[in-house]
Amino acid sequence: MQISFRNNGVFLITAILNSLVCSTFFGVIGAVFGVITVLFTHIIYEAKSEEGNVFYIWCLLLLVLAGAALGFLLKLSVGFYFYLFCVSCIYYIVYNKDLYFDRTVPFLIIFSCLGTTLSSASIDLPLAYITGITISLSCLALLKRKHFDTSAFRNGLFARQIYTGEKHILLRAVVYSAFLFLSLALPDSLNLYRAYWAPLTFIVLLRPKELDILKTTCLRFIGSILGALFIIVLFNLVSFTHITLYFFILAVVVFLLPSFLKLNYTAKTFAITVFVLLLLEETEFLHDPTYLLPFSRVYETMIGGSVAIIASVVLKMMRPEKTDNAKRAEKRQET
Repeated sequence: MQISFRNNGVFLITAILNSLVCSTFFGVIGAVFGVITVLFTHIIYEAKSEEGNVFYIWCLLLLVLAGAALGFLLKLSVGFYFYLFCVSCIYYIVYNKDLYFDRTVPFLIIFSCLGTTLSSASIDLPLAYITGITISLSCLALLKRKHFDTSAFRNGLFARQIYTGEKHILLRAVVYSAFLFLSLALPDSLNLYRAYWAPLTFIVLLRPKELDILKTTCLRFIGSILGALFIIVLFNLVSFTHITLYFFILAVVVFLLPSFLKLNYTAKTFAITVFVLLLLEETEFLHDPTYLLPFSRVYETMIGGSVAIIASVVLKMMRPEKTDNAKRAEKRQET
């Protein structure tokens, strides 16, 4: 693994600055959002290596917030399942036509599912999120200094041409959406703890129109399981009675994360899983001696991963054969 101290340092500095500002105004939840929004903005901003459009990305990240609000209002109702089905259909149809949007939709679905778990919400939550994405994008724009992507709005989410696709793509989009629907319906019907982790796993594991989808799904599945098991082992071996030790380990994970994101599917999924579990769930996890939370991550990851693997087989059977040139062009667009 090659570590770029410049890129990793930018990521860490942005995360620290963001968490400090957000925690000052919004408390602990602000600090958490300050770090998580850095991951969101970094992944979307890096969709194009030489170009970036912070205004377009900011608008897309506001859609993520809107999805969380919709999940909070609808809960796990028929309306929410219909919304989830529609979003995943659109995701499949427009995939590889707007790289920024491709990287936004998984966060949209994840936050929408997370929103359904909230029993109450204060104004601090959306304000912390908006503050976080604004600071993150400002820091990335100043420190990365990419060329401004003038075509982002014109050729992006609001352009009609990105919704026109290949023949029979709508059928495959419906199948993809049905399996995502199933990944949430299964743990929900079984009344499992934190059912949202299964669709989160599905959307991270299985990307639309991907080459070698069975292989990559299995690799990401392994990375998710290893990440969850790593957190269980870490909290068994290390005592976090001193909060300084926790922050040190979190800082190391945050610093190394950009390097992991450039590695293979297993390493990327492992790193994101460790980051999410360590950051978003640490408060509950530290005070949960029954280990219900981390073990639920393992079996719900297995549910979401199993559904993703079955879906990948079905979708591969439905996909038409491509020419060698088409395969090479598609592989270049993989992220």
